[in-house]
Amino acid sequence: MQAVRNIFWWLCFVALGICVQSLVPCLDALVVGLIILLQERDYKNLCWLLPLFVLLQEGIGTSPFGATIVWYALVCLIYRLLRWLLGLGNFFLVLLLSICLGGACFGLGWLFSPLYAVHFDPQEFLDRSLIQALYLPVAWLLLTATRPLACSHDEE
Repeated sequence: MQAVRNIFWWLCFVALGICVQSLVPCLDALVVGLIILLQERDYKNLCWLLPLFVLLQEGIGTSPFGATIVWYALVCLIYRLLRWLLGLGNFFLVLLLSICLGGACFGLGWLFSPLYAVHFDPQEFLDRSLIQALYLPVAWLLLTATRPLACSHDEE
């Protein structure tokens, strides 16, 4: 029964993430799920959710083709680096991570713009980065508050 509740929670998360992303097109609303999976060290669910997140992001068209894989790789790398350096697993880590990911979002926009022959507007990408950085801690707080209802993972 626990597995069914966990899968149901993730499917509700994906549906809600798609709805939020349709309201704010420049936002990756599913990235907070990746961070929760990394915090819980839930690699079994990561194996099916990460490809789903990538397919959804590529299909929705939030970012240019291929940039989603680089984005999620950066999320994993920055998370692991901050976790290794600071040894934290709480809100402070997510706050630092959101600041770093805001910068990474801007950097990826700058990197991928010439590859796809798109004009790089610094103000537009700064706004996107700021939206992403502000969304992450708020969404993480709300989702981790509802997460114990779905499963009983203890953070290690």
